[in-house]
Amino acid sequence: MERSLFRYVWQKSRREQIIVLLVILVSIPFNWLSFDVPKRIVNDAIQGGAFKDGKTTATVFDWTLHWPDILGGGSIQIFEGIKVGQLGLLLTLSFYFLALVLINGGFKYIVNLQKGVLGERMLRRMRYDLFSQLMRFRPEEIRSVKPAEVASMIKDEVEPIGSFVGDAFIQPAFLLSQALTALAFIMMQSVWLGSIALVIVLMQAVIIPILRKEQLRLGRERQIASRQLAGRIGEIVDAGPTIQGNGATSYIQSDIAGRLGTLFDIRYALYKRKFAVKFLNNLMAQITPFFFYAVGGFFALQGRLDIGQLVAVIAAYRDLPPPIKELIDWEQQRNDVTIKYEQVIQQFNPSEVVTLEEKGEIAPLPPRGEIRLDKLEMVDNRGQPLLAPLSLSLQRPGEVALIGPAGSGRDTLGRILGRQTMSYGGRVLIDGEPLSAISVERASHLIGYAGPEIEIINGSLRDNILLPLKRRRPVVKPDRAVDQDEHRRFIEALRAGNTPLPFGADWNDYEGVGLDGEEALEERMLAVLDTLGCADEIYELGLDAKVIAPLPEGAAERIVEARKVVAAELTKTKLGGLIETFDLDRYNANATIAENLVFGAMRNGRQPAEFLLEDAYARSVLQAEALEEPLAEIGGRIASTLVEIFAGLPQGHVLFERYAFGGEIDLEKLGELAEALRRHDRRSLLDPTVQRELVALALGYIEPKHRLNLLDVALRRRVLRARHSFKTYLPGEKADEIEFYDPADVIHGASVRDNLLFGRIGFGVPDAGRKVAEIARAALSRAGLDTAAYRLGLGTDVGLRGRHLPLRLRLMVPLAQALIKRPDILVLDLDAFAVTCADPGGLIQRIGNYCQDKTVFLLLTDQGLAADIPEKIVFNGAVARVGSKSGASDEVEDLQDDLPVPNGAVPIEART
Repeated sequence: MERSLFRYVWQKSRREQIIVLLVILVSIPFNWLSFDVPKRIVNDAIQGGAFKDGKTTATVFDWTLHWPDILGGGSIQIFEGIKVGQLGLLLTLSFYFLALVLINGGFKYIVNLQKGVLGERMLRRMRYDLFSQLMRFRPEEIRSVKPAEVASMIKDEVEPIGSFVGDAFIQPAFLLSQALTALAFIMMQSVWLGSIALVIVLMQAVIIPILRKEQLRLGRERQIASRQLAGRIGEIVDAGPTIQGNGATSYIQSDIAGRLGTLFDIRYALYKRKFAVKFLNNLMAQITPFFFYAVGGFFALQGRLDIGQLVAVIAAYRDLPPPIKELIDWEQQRNDVTIKYEQVIQQFNPSEVVTLEEKGEIAPLPPRGEIRLDKLEMVDNRGQPLLAPLSLSLQRPGEVALIGPAGSGRDTLGRILGRQTMSYGGRVLIDGEPLSAISVERASHLIGYAGPEIEIINGSLRDNILLPLKRRRPVVKPDRAVDQDEHRRFIEALRAGNTPLPFGADWNDYEGVGLDGEEALEERMLAVLDTLGCADEIYELGLDAKVIAPLPEGAAERIVEARKVVAAELTKTKLGGLIETFDLDRYNANATIAENLVFGAMRNGRQPAEFLLEDAYARSVLQAEALEEPLAEIGGRIASTLVEIFAGLPQGHVLFERYAFGGEIDLEKLGELAEALRRHDRRSLLDPTVQRELVALALGYIEPKHRLNLLDVALRRRVLRARHSFKTYLPGEKADEIEFYDPADVIHGASVRDNLLFGRIGFGVPDAGRKVAEIARAALSRAGLDTAAYRLGLGTDVGLRGRHLPLRLRLMVPLAQALIKRPDILVLDLDAFAVTCADPGGLIQRIGNYCQDKTVFLLLTDQGLAADIPEKIVFNGAVARVGSKSGASDEVEDLQDDLPVPNGAVPIEART
């Protein structure tokens, strides 16, 4: 990026800057006239200077153009003017002055508006340019920066820079035009008064910037300290659970308090300096009127200056200090933002950047070729070897196993081959072309990498898996008429130097991965999931997804039909007892108390317990049926029992999940509730907050699951009675929030599983979930909805960093990303994922079958899994030995024999 802020601004906004500067130039005559009119009002209208020698009328607006003598002299009358009396002259000049005030105000409005728009547009451009520059960093440099610091720089630190951009050229030009016009007008009236004003202005212009140098230093320290604070907070947020688990919260709070104290000291010193300079600046500005009144009044008494001129001078000076002060502030701001800009640019100008895009078409690799490693080596920042010098040649396509412990040269070579690090010595040649010279765009087509790092972005599981295919730029020209707002956003994106390509368009590169459309892409995704053995997990996610209206045409009927098939099949196989169906007149023991009360699903995504606790109508039903006290009693017994159960148990124990009651267990809160109940005098009412917490606990209770023996027959009957009251008297405005269970209709807001089973699987029945899932899956397949179930599963929201996904699916995402685009070269770390597989050998075989015509590097720890892989590179620390089923080349073997062995270790012999 351009290192000079002013060159950057001029290059990116030259046209807009010139237009506004021309507007400022046009405004100068009007500003001058606004200074001259008050003098005419006082001298000609009020004192009657225009009506001397018996004149009864005066001419106004006599517009005559006088030619200079060099052009021959003479004059041309444009408008002969209007004759008015003394009162008419006063009113005419007053309204003329008012018109000039409005015109000058209009100029200021236009200039400030355009300046603001230009500043916002350039701020948008600057942030986009910085982000684009970040995408040009080498992979290891991207990983080395702190996300919080980068986000702080792009979002916060460039904010004042962007605000200054609109002022960079326009503000000094506009303020100088105002100040010089006022100063020249004062000089025209009185050289002495003009000289006094000029001396004061020069003193302000020289002294104030000198005093503000310390402000610049403190401002620089404040910026660095704020950035470091943001980075530290970002680190702490990432490690928050670990900090809590180790009881180090007070230690970390002390660290943050110390940093905040340092920042406070800097800001305090900055404020003292800032307001001292401001005081001095205001003092010097206020001294000038003293000289004007004293000296100007003296000249007026002597007759060397008339009253109208003195009034005009004082009025003109009124407009002189503000632009001078703002010019000094502009100079301060210029120094400040220039430093900030240089500091930000320094962070975004690495020594080496990568090429993002190809200039032409993506050149594919030939079907067969060679990957050659030429004296490839890498060291860490301490000079310790991560990969000892390695030279070898591998034919494409093929399958190669990189074997060794995690953290050895195996991982380093994998990152190099996967283009995840570029700070290495030697070369990697793909068909004679250096890997480091390939653009990012072409490398994304040629190479797929799945390492040990799990990097999942917010969105759906589908969005994450298809991320590698989001590389086909959509057509800018729309195939439909666009509205005015959309067209304006498009133009603004171009003016700001941002990409105008719409984010919501279809970015999937179907042709680049050999597909002919969305249906083929769906089949490819299913093939990848089958290869990784995760299709069943995705299917289960789909069964847990909510059914949300509107449904595709015919989908509701097919779901209801599948429900009947499931019920019939369960009866036929004598497994009907596994499901307790939803019956309006019967309490469902395998559902929570809240679900039994509502007897339906919430369409808006709220939980039934949350609705019952917060909605006024629901609370009134609980009160009318006298359920609040019994539920609070159950909640109290739950709290007391859980405090006893979890006493001494480590965090993460299996019982924590069993007794979660719809959320995470807060032992501290449970202890407080138990203590409040112990101290409660039963002759008085329970505290409303405590009662609400206890009712919330009770609403999540399921007898067969929690087995605390808290539900008797009488209470179940009261819940059923409240259920009928709740449904019967539900207000009309609440009807759209709840979908009551109906065996003949789809339950919107409920999961697909609940819609199919129309009930709940009994807790405690061995293998019930698997047996019912098989029947449900067969019913969905017969109804033609199995693809829809996969689609719903892929549409699951992954949450922040994938926390809503089970571990196996989180580990699956990088592998699926690498496989979905079928690149020529794949580098796959299978260690973590293979542990979750029942048959790791089968996984490797399926990957081999899926990538038959590709080159695959598999990173493994277990040498037994690589028994059928022809080429092997075995690592001991940074040192590698190479072997194959056909025998390694002598050159490679000789090279490996000569390598130094760290710490006296013996290199592992390659499996052959």
